[in-house]
Amino acid sequence: QRRVHGEARAVCRAPKMRSLVLWADKLHDRDGAKQTVYSLAFKPDGTQLIAAAGHRVFVYETADGELITSLKGHKDTVYCVAFSRDGRLFASGGADKTVIIWTDELEGLMKYSHLEAVQCLAFNTTSNNLVSCTSNEFGFWSFDQKAVTKHKISVKITACSWTNDGMYVALGLANGNVSIRSKAGDEKVAITRPGGAPVWSLQWNPSKVEGTDVLAVCDWNQKLSFYFLSGRPARKERDLGFNACFTSYFTNGESMVVGGSDRKASLYTREGVLLAPICEQESWIWCSAVRPKQNYVAIGCQDGTIALYQLIFSTVHGLYRDRYAYRKDMTDVVIQDLSNETETRIRCREMVKKIAIYKDRLAVQLPNQVVVYDLLLDENNEQKCRLKSKIKRKIECTLLVVCMQHVVLCQERRLQCLTFDGEKEREWVMESLIRYIKVIGGPAGREGLLVGLKNGQIVKIFLDNAFAIELIKQQTPVRCLD
Repeated sequence: QRRVHGEARAVCRAPKMRSLVLWADKLHDRDGAKQTVYSLAFKPDGTQLIAAAGHRVFVYETADGELITSLKGHKDTVYCVAFSRDGRLFASGGADKTVIIWTDELEGLMKYSHLEAVQCLAFNTTSNNLVSCTSNEFGFWSFDQKAVTKHKISVKITACSWTNDGMYVALGLANGNVSIRSKAGDEKVAITRPGGAPVWSLQWNPSKVEGTDVLAVCDWNQKLSFYFLSGRPARKERDLGFNACFTSYFTNGESMVVGGSDRKASLYTREGVLLAPICEQESWIWCSAVRPKQNYVAIGCQDGTIALYQLIFSTVHGLYRDRYAYRKDMTDVVIQDLSNETETRIRCREMVKKIAIYKDRLAVQLPNQVVVYDLLLDENNEQKCRLKSKIKRKIECTLLVVCMQHVVLCQERRLQCLTFDGEKEREWVMESLIRYIKVIGGPAGREGLLVGLKNGQIVKIFLDNAFAIELIKQQTPVRCLD
């Protein structure tokens, strides 16, 4: 959406999110057999990506996917890798029952053993302390003390994650439950969950904005659940429709990547609402990692594929005089009053696909509805939003504009005028694809629109008139008009 000289406009744009493969690799052993990639981790500065596959730890240059080295040290399959918060250390663990601590110079620092295969590990978020977990125990390793303190547990641990303050670690269990432990190993909270399916992935939301820790939990009952540190449910439980193997938050905590048996990595909101697929592979995706503070996602697959994707988000916005509305964090709409430098935020909790604004009307297209708001000023001259109407159906359109009593949808060559109740009042079919729409004003319910077409034609329509008026015809496609 754009706005110049007081009229509202809509112009065809690229998709609202697309993913671009920056590089990819496929790992095989000496005999050519595919090696499953079980775990990935980015160095905190984002310059390196480490991967657990076969008996080795692979270290990649993030920028171009160059394999820096493959580290030997394990005698069996490596299941998990993790970087320390300062990037000076990283750790690996696997089926040989050992944990190896590596330096950022890619040298082995030390090794310690468990009684069973190491299933998962994680560095503390505030120190270089490490937790490593197996089917019958978990251990805390301290860089300062070079010692490992181990604690017995009766259920196999399948996932682990530290809280933002580093005071507690959540352990996902094979029986579907979650145990939250202190740094001393004592159980603070036991979260009993129905179904009994393994918790294959969990992570605390890294955002500090909410003021409280929220844990996302994925199990093989195909559920995505959220819990506070107290163990109480934090948000609505979601049905995924697949067995999730990983959950990876972006640095700001506003969105996360989830995937697994569906062979996809998909973008979700922090509330667990599906936004868009990032990629689809030929086999299960076992792990992912989000590059710190950037929109890059790495994935590792059962068939040995490692790939790095860049997520590209196009701008979704609208402008009318001193009011500017834009999409933020994929699911919110921020309306700024440029005259007094104030703003209002609408949390839609679903992907915002399009925004249109005209005078004191705002229309927001969501996946399954179009929501219309009144934009008002209170007694203190502050902007407020009031829900006016909802068109409760899925609408596919390339352009969206709003007027005082209608929304206008563009579907390739077709324009449809709908009331705020969703009733179609009028329709126009153009000779060519519609590239640009501009609302030029008029009485409420009778506004005029200028429409630019790909074949160079410019027509004028009125919402209360079924006939389009041709103004000019040029030889080149219309990209903009004023």
